[in-house]
Amino acid sequence: MLFKINQNDKAMLKGVVSTSLAQIGWDEKDLEKLISKNLSSFIPENQLMVIFQERQWQEEADIFALDKDGVLYIFELKRWRSKQENLLQVLRYGQKFGQFDYEALQEMLRKYHKNSALELDESHKEYFKEVISQQLDREKFNFNQHFVVITNGVDLETLNAIQYWKKKGLRIDCLPYKVYEENGTFLLEFKSFNPQNEVLFEEESNVFIVNTNIAWSKSNYREMLDRNRAAAYGDRRFGIERIKNGDDILLYHSGTGVIAIGKAKGKVHKDEKNEQYWIDVDFSWKIDPDSDNKRAVHAWEINSKQNTKYGFRNTVFMINQKLFDIIIDISKTK
Repeated sequence: MLFKINQNDKAMLKGVVSTSLAQIGWDEKDLEKLISKNLSSFIPENQLMVIFQERQWQEEADIFALDKDGVLYIFELKRWRSKQENLLQVLRYGQKFGQFDYEALQEMLRKYHKNSALELDESHKEYFKEVISQQLDREKFNFNQHFVVITNGVDLETLNAIQYWKKKGLRIDCLPYKVYEENGTFLLEFKSFNPQNEVLFEEESNVFIVNTNIAWSKSNYREMLDRNRAAAYGDRRFGIERIKNGDDILLYHSGTGVIAIGKAKGKVHKDEKNEQYWIDVDFSWKIDPDSDNKRAVHAWEINSKQNTKYGFRNTVFMINQKLFDIIIDISKTK
């Protein structure tokens, strides 16, 4: 339930009226576009590697992703209230795609990234290289599946059905969202899917970390450093739109650490043809990770200062001022 508080009467709560996407004229494709454009807000990149999204008119689940162990996550989106039938549909997808071998998953990944040269096992190792030490054996990919139904609310029958299947050993979750209407303004309440039960530490601020995309490209980080920009690509490119002129920017190179610090300047540039968004950055400090790796601000250095275990895999995300100050202090010692 979402409540509106009253500044004049601080003991008063007023419930905000709930509605549904169907009632405001949205269809499932609208919801899928919303999810895909804001994927990093709903599916944590440090836990799941998205390998495919549904194509129109195809019998496919909406989103497919892998975790570090090779488990295939199958997401199905529904704009109407959860029903037991939704579980049956996602289980049918499990029966079909649960039989996909390594080569079939690799083909999905290549279509998703429009890159016929990608090797799934190499891409997976590069993506999760901060949490796994060696390449996953090919037979371990898709050795198990985890099902997630995303719906507008959830009913008791569905909850009971989920509990039943869980007791039978099936990995299945329901991720509900709620839509609210207040004076013609629509609000969406949506919790991020957090399969590893890790605490997500993003906080509202004007400090952003932008990942250099080394997991998917061997040249994007060089373009960012040489052209003094922060960029994002593919379905993750939209995260750059959150950055405004004057915001503090840190470039994070997976497996290395923070390699540049500066301030955003100007407006976001959009190259839809090449699926790339970027913003220019006035870097006050940067290093070359190829020749000067030791001078990077490593994740272990940041975490040791706070006794934390933060991961920095997300494409674009905010950090608080305290964490930013720690990174600045460490960079001054390099």
